[in-house]
Amino acid sequence: MIIKKDMVIQVKSSRKGNYKAIALRDFDTEKDEWYPVALSEAKAIVGMNRNNLWIAGDEVPCRRGMCIIELITPPLTDNN
Repeated sequence: MIIKKDMVIQVKSSRKGNYKAIALRDFDTEKDEWYPVALSEAKAIVGMNRNNLWIAGDEVPCRRGMCIIELITPPLTDNN
């Protein structure tokens, strides 16, 4: 799936739980190993290592195979 910059997505991470994020640049979930996303919620998330903490606006490591991405922002079409 192609994700465009500034799309809002739901991330289901095996290590960080579920969170909403914003795409920092375009990426392809089928080809790219790492997804460039930043936490968009006003909550903190913690990784498996309790010293890893991310807050709103922080870029969060998001890796294919460990995270499932779902679109929240519908993709734009020529009709919009």
